[in-house]
Amino acid sequence: MRVCKHVHFCFNIHLLLLRQRIFHLLLLLTPLSLLLPGYTAAGEIAEKKPIKIGAIFSLTGLAAPHNQPMLEMTQLAVRHVNDNGGVLGRPLELIVFDNRSTPIGSAQAAHQIVQQDMTAVIGAHWSSHSLIIAPILQGAGIPMISPGSTNPAVTRDRDYIFRACFVDSFQGVAMAKFASEELHAKTGIVVTNIDEDYSTTLGRFFSNAFQQTGGRILSELFYRGNATDFSKNINELIQLKADVVYLPGYTRDSGLFIKQATKMGLSTIFLGGDAWDEIEKYAGSAIKGSYQSAPWHPQVPFAASHRMQDLYFAAHKKEIVNNSSPLAYDAVMLFAEAITRAGTLDRKAIRDALSSTRDFPGATGKITFDDNGDPLRKGIIIIAFEDEKAVFKKTIIP
Repeated sequence: MRVCKHVHFCFNIHLLLLRQRIFHLLLLLTPLSLLLPGYTAAGEIAEKKPIKIGAIFSLTGLAAPHNQPMLEMTQLAVRHVNDNGGVLGRPLELIVFDNRSTPIGSAQAAHQIVQQDMTAVIGAHWSSHSLIIAPILQGAGIPMISPGSTNPAVTRDRDYIFRACFVDSFQGVAMAKFASEELHAKTGIVVTNIDEDYSTTLGRFFSNAFQQTGGRILSELFYRGNATDFSKNINELIQLKADVVYLPGYTRDSGLFIKQATKMGLSTIFLGGDAWDEIEKYAGSAIKGSYQSAPWHPQVPFAASHRMQDLYFAAHKKEIVNNSSPLAYDAVMLFAEAITRAGTLDRKAIRDALSSTRDFPGATGKITFDDNGDPLRKGIIIIAFEDEKAVFKKTIIP
């Protein structure tokens, strides 16, 4: 019995050594590319590193409350892309830069992105910020998509700069036509935030278009961006008694202006642009009877909009109330689609893929870029405020 056990033990040892020799031989004969995923023929490990995407928004300062929903939607879109396998098999990594609500902060953020050699950039939101960022990123050859900067000059003569929104030249014309044809307004006054390119540019487009429809602009008034008392302008509006007042400011200043005007007894129809997002927070019930041009509304019929709303509700357990934030979702998805079509992280190839985008099914509508990097025939939604609610009125197509 002892001899049999010893023979059995020795046999097992020899079998184990034989198996080890066979395994080592297989290692020598098997290509490393099969043993180690990502191992290249040159003997280098090609790790699946994240694709770094920069985001420039206002995290602090005057613009922060207006920018926060944009950042929130950008992050939602990045998570959605990553949950579905990323891009080219690699996850997106969103790196957020605070422009501190200033042009100087915007320039500093753009230079940081250039130094860190990022693949692409989402942002900025305000036109005055994007106007500073755009030439820096254009010079560095880094593709940029602004979700909400509507000033036409942002993309002009820059082939690396794109936007997901409509432009002010159309937005101003659309609201002027609505005021003339739907509201039958004959006289108007334009009141702009003199510190913001967005406001002054949009005000000029409305003024020109309204006069071309046969209307009269009785006056053009101005206020500073950080103002809280608008009584001087409001007293002049009371005296002039225009049919409509065009107020193309941002949420805070426009909302406070309308609230104070109502308290002072001004009875008129206020009209605003896409930057009136969530204006009810500041204007309260005074916003009733006003109209706004916007890029999105929960009732738009696009399939991507329904998916986005479901994703947002699942993540935040509430509905989307900011009508500009879906533009940030579209900006991320545009980049993901362009990188996929390019099949590479080469920035010029991504730029070329973006410029050739045709009928992209966005949450805010189909997007086809023109030679300026602006969406062709991007519709504008007219919203009516009824009992503090933003109600879908109509869509105007260029």
